[in-house]
Amino acid sequence: MRHISDALELLTAQHEVIDFLVVQVQQTYDQDAFDELADKLVAHLALEQELFYPAIATVTSAEVQRELLEEHVAIKRVLAEMVWLGVEDSLFGEKLHELASLLDGHCGYQEDELFEHVAECLPGEQLSALSTLLQSFDGDLAVAA
Repeated sequence: MRHISDALELLTAQHEVIDFLVVQVQQTYDQDAFDELADKLVAHLALEQELFYPAIATVTSAEVQRELLEEHVAIKRVLAEMVWLGVEDSLFGEKLHELASLLDGHCGYQEDELFEHVAECLPGEQLSALSTLLQSFDGDLAVAA
């Protein structure tokens, strides 16, 4: 197995930040923590959808690409419902649980299967270029919260 590239490590680090923020919101129901989660999650999903997925299209099937995008749609819908409800609403906790479950499945698949497949299939030069591209749009997403 090849060493996972920086691009994949960057996305994994973003997953860790998002997971940390989900736990923080679950523990506090703090509006500021939720706003930070929402902002970082939207930015991460955009990074994946607009830059990462097109870059790996040659090594992933149309079915995998479709499933990844369907997962993004589901995550965005739940997040939008949560924004609409606000942390004070009695349904917020249920939606937060749903969001956490969707993220666990989505990120788990990426980290356990997709990233390894990409690391094995894409040439080193392409992974390096992808790393540079993702990092140029990363901002502070990978910085620990």
